[in-house]
Amino acid sequence: MSRDVDDVSNIVLKPRRLQILRLLLNRGTMRISDLRRELNAPQSSIYYDVEILRANGLIIRDGPYVKITSKGRMLIEKIDGIISLDQGTEKPSIKTDELTDILLMRPLIINMYRLGPNALLIYSMVIIVLGLVTAFIQNYELLLLIFAEGMNSMPVGVTIISVLAYLGIALFIYRYLLSSEIIDLKLLSGILTSLIPISLYPTIMALITPWLPPYPLSIIDALLKAFLPLISLVILSTVLSMSSGKPMEYSLLFGTLFLLIPSVLIYIVLF
Repeated sequence: MSRDVDDVSNIVLKPRRLQILRLLLNRGTMRISDLRRELNAPQSSIYYDVEILRANGLIIRDGPYVKITSKGRMLIEKIDGIISLDQGTEKPSIKTDELTDILLMRPLIINMYRLGPNALLIYSMVIIVLGLVTAFIQNYELLLLIFAEGMNSMPVGVTIISVLAYLGIALFIYRYLLSSEIIDLKLLSGILTSLIPISLYPTIMALITPWLPPYPLSIIDALLKAFLPLISLVILSTVLSMSSGKPMEYSLLFGTLFLLIPSVLIYIVLF
């Protein structure tokens, strides 16, 4: 019953998802590109909505094609008994959708997902390992979501522990806090992909340090340490949201509580 309530709220609060279900109910199988043209919305927004609907079992996706399931049909019938599509819903503006997509980096994440889970896993692992090797050479240590430099008091292997903790917390959020069950290669590759921004920090610093004076270098260092963890959190939240069918706000909240806040607290204590 609670799952049904989640499904209804996820659809009713997002009118475009209801429109997608209605189009599929009336026309049968459709291409995602046709949905985008029909609804006049950014492609990344449509793709994100499709993944949410798929994760909730309301549609089936086969490559570029989608169709409604029996569960989706029953949900439409249930909603028809409560509200009308045109009552109390405002059509979101395209500019608002585009701004949201830019801030949440959905086009980037969706294009990465199109590589497929196997390729995505390989690419992310290569970048992460390169980042960890560079961090070791440059004497950086990763504290969950923040790199610290030259701390002799840290135990050996804290970076590896942080990476494993990140993966464990991400799976904990997905499995227990978002009440999802299926853990597959697509999910794991997506979680690893969210580690890429953090992993790039040591490489970026190693490349620019010889060429910049201390003052601008310190500013760039501070900006990277502030924004790269946030980018990782946004990517992780999007991945968990698309995989679980839950609103992104849930996974972003849990990710902030269990990853970013502890990282900041540890950093403050050490420095």
